[in-house]
Amino acid sequence: MRSPTITFAAAALTLATLNPASATPLSTISTTPDGKPLSPKDAGARYGEAAGAALVCYGLRITPRVADLRARYQGDALAEFDAQAGKILQAWRSVQSCDQANGPNDCKVSQQWSCRQALREIGPSGTAVRGLVEPKN
Repeated sequence: MRSPTITFAAAALTLATLNPASATPLSTISTTPDGKPLSPKDAGARYGEAAGAALVCYGLRITPRVADLRARYQGDALAEFDAQAGKILQAWRSVQSCDQANGPNDCKVSQQWSCRQALREIGPSGTAVRGLVEPKN
């Protein structure tokens, strides 16, 4: 059985529309906006967040930077990255299926809040990692 992260990696490459005009240098993918390096765990969390946002958020898509982020890690660092990405993706799947919601309104509010937060953190002007997701044209 394939891990959710590996399955997502294939989906990410399928979902992403390559747009050279929005390309960002690879050196900035594994850093925060203020230039601090991301740990494999933090990078995996952002990868999982991008995967979840692509699944849940209407009007958002992942960028090619998602696959580039994962490619920066190997060995034990990649295992740590994948484990964290899987945890975060599972949390997004819970939001998508409304596992914790008391009703449809709570579910919708939770999804909208999560999507807004993802855009704020990993969107084009992201506060955590820039450019992992972007609005669809």
